[in-house]
Amino acid sequence: MRTWWMVLIVLTLILGACAPAATPTPTPPPAPAASPTPLPPSPTPVPKVLVVARAKMDIRTLDPHRQYEIAPPQIMRAAYETLVTLGDKGANITEIEPLLAESYEISPDARVYTFKLRKGIKFHTGNEMTAEDVVFSFRRLGNLKDNPAWLFSDHVESIEAVDPYTVRITLKEPNAAFLAMLVSPNFAVVDSKAVKEKGGTDAPDADKTDRATDWLNQNSAGTGPFILKEWKEKEHVILERNPNYWRTPPAIDRIVIRDIPDPTAQLQALERGEVDIAQSLDVDLINRLRASGKAQIIEGYTLDMIYLAITMNPEISKELADKRVRQAIMHAIDYEGIIKDLMRGAAVHLPTVIPLGLIGTDPNLAPKRDLEKARALMKEAGYEKGFKVKMVFPTATFVGGLPAETLATKLQADLAEIGITLELEPRETVAWRADYRGGKLAITIADWTPDFLDPHGWAIPFAVKGASAAKRVYYENPKAEELAIRAGQITDVEERAKMYLELQGLFLEDATYIGLIQPKVYIATAPNVKGVVYNPVYFMDYLYVEK
Repeated sequence: MRTWWMVLIVLTLILGACAPAATPTPTPPPAPAASPTPLPPSPTPVPKVLVVARAKMDIRTLDPHRQYEIAPPQIMRAAYETLVTLGDKGANITEIEPLLAESYEISPDARVYTFKLRKGIKFHTGNEMTAEDVVFSFRRLGNLKDNPAWLFSDHVESIEAVDPYTVRITLKEPNAAFLAMLVSPNFAVVDSKAVKEKGGTDAPDADKTDRATDWLNQNSAGTGPFILKEWKEKEHVILERNPNYWRTPPAIDRIVIRDIPDPTAQLQALERGEVDIAQSLDVDLINRLRASGKAQIIEGYTLDMIYLAITMNPEISKELADKRVRQAIMHAIDYEGIIKDLMRGAAVHLPTVIPLGLIGTDPNLAPKRDLEKARALMKEAGYEKGFKVKMVFPTATFVGGLPAETLATKLQADLAEIGITLELEPRETVAWRADYRGGKLAITIADWTPDFLDPHGWAIPFAVKGASAAKRVYYENPKAEELAIRAGQITDVEERAKMYLELQGLFLEDATYIGLIQPKVYIATAPNVKGVVYNPVYFMDYLYVEK
């Protein structure tokens, strides 16, 4: 029994040791941390592309020291900069303020101009701008001897880098208008190192040895807010935002200027949203847009002008050589009819040959039609019964879209009312211009396009005996000549303005040049485009345009 009992106990212990242990209630694992909601990938910024339409872009080159046509200046302004610029973002054409220059000084005799340059401005290449770049740029402009070379070579006696950030320019003679001349894109400052690497030179024989133009036609070497990327002739120009621009960066990433010859096609592209700015719409299309309310219209005045030129030479026309006859013609013209009917309001009456908007101009100077006065002057001169005279005019269309023939026909009708019979003779423009410049024409209509924004650019050619315009009509008035020369030699703006007003009084008295029209410019933009400001130097500054 005892043995059995002992066996039973041992067996029980053995079986208990081999039995599985009781499984404890498991503790639930901690809840996994909530996974953060994945953020959507950052969207790639959509480039802001500004598409501009312009008709028949007359680009011969995009070399800033060679270009001299109508379309390139706005492109030059985007890629290059000058020492000085127009005030109020280009809207104020009588105020000049520093740009690449930090400050400037003009000697009392208006002959020495000294510029202090801003430091730290970089070219598109990354090279820093210094005085040596300015000297190279200006000398290259003159020594290339291309169309705009006279802006430098006719006026500058010497230019020097006084130190890395100071430039001194000494003129051949006093010229208070030189500062205004420097606004021209032809005075663009280029990266001398980059241009030299591409074969450029400012040497006296640059007209024969410079090889940089081909490169500059497809690339830019300036400090401007945009970089030239491509020019395809008669197709487009592409500029891209300069990421390292020294002022507030532009709001536009890319500019595409398309050559769209047909104004109606431009209008339709604007209405469809394919272009943002249309630069070549005539007044009828502009009025259509105004009525639709689908676009904004920016309006400005050119400094182009169309005038009537009458000889003072009795050997060409004894009748027209009489000042009273010329004054009669001035009072016989229906200026209001020309503006309203022929130009459909897209122009203003130009008082003389110095365009409105410049210092020393006043729209109230403009003569008005007075047939009674005109007839009285004809009678006083002994031509009460009238006379015949040939008017040769160009077979051209003037700025603003006015055909010369249409204007000539209107003048013919106006002068017939005081007994003057104009025998109209259209002449091919090149031949007409040669005869006009040669002083062979008795009476004609002509146009004038500005080279820079200062009355000096008109006063000297028209008032100085033997100057370009004066010799065409044999104009001679010693007092007018003295005023024109003196006004260009003093720096006091108010005094200059008074002198130009007095000069225009003499022009009106002599009635050799009779101002007719100063055309307007219209720019149409999409409703979401802002910052477009027209000016007659570089047309518009893309730095300030937003979309």
